[in-house]
Amino acid sequence: MPSQTIPFDYHSHHYRCGHAAGEIYEYIDAALARGMVQFGISDHGPAWFREGDHPLPTIQMARSQMPFYAAEARRFQVEYAGKIRVLVGIEADYTGERDEALASLLTEEPFDYALGSVHYVHQISVFSQSRWTTENPEETYAEYYRLVSRAARSGLFDILSHLTVVEAYGPPLSDDLATRLYTPVAEAVAESGCIVEVNTSGYRKMGGDEPFPNRRMLRLLIAAGVPLTFGSDCHKPDEVGYGRERVSELLHELGVDVGSPRPITVQRAPLLAFATR
Repeated sequence: MPSQTIPFDYHSHHYRCGHAAGEIYEYIDAALARGMVQFGISDHGPAWFREGDHPLPTIQMARSQMPFYAAEARRFQVEYAGKIRVLVGIEADYTGERDEALASLLTEEPFDYALGSVHYVHQISVFSQSRWTTENPEETYAEYYRLVSRAARSGLFDILSHLTVVEAYGPPLSDDLATRLYTPVAEAVAESGCIVEVNTSGYRKMGGDEPFPNRRMLRLLIAAGVPLTFGSDCHKPDEVGYGRERVSELLHELGVDVGSPRPITVQRAPLLAFATR
């Protein structure tokens, strides 16, 4: 087993999103206590695809909160300089519509990076368990992966978040369907130059041994040369770095050198990632 412990975490949340706990500095302190050299603040951005200032108060921050969020994060970036490199990011929803509105949102503040996430398919949350009682799973999965490919090609994001998350509560994919749906995604991501995070909320949500993306998707991404990074998707300070040892072992198992992450610049700032080519 590899002895390397992943020294960074780029996916974190705090109280502003309405379903996480804790202040930004508590997450940074947790990262320091765990020996990290870089930590990314990346709370859920506003629901730009809905009307009003705060249409999803238990899911995402208000539009009017974003400047205060960015300013607070920047302040901590300066305060912790010399102890840990703090990056200021945001997690933004990709819907496949009105890309220009999302692009405008992402330029309102000087973010170091943007996480791109598909949280809704046919306007229903990917975390909805009831949807599977009425929907055709193959159609839902196909639409989700179509949106992921479009997100990659949109040029809006530095990191793509929790790929395969739509499968968290749905029926398992057959090997044939997974190959048909995953292969175009791996190709689109490789062409885009985006980094993909290995997100350990998969361990928490699915209760097994698969992160997001799962092993089947990871193998295709690695074969396509897509760089990989790490995100715990922490919603509490004590979840910072969650599962990073398991990810280190998994990537080692899949033939990725976890001992030498290197800075990779996509659009905004250099981020540590594992090269797969």
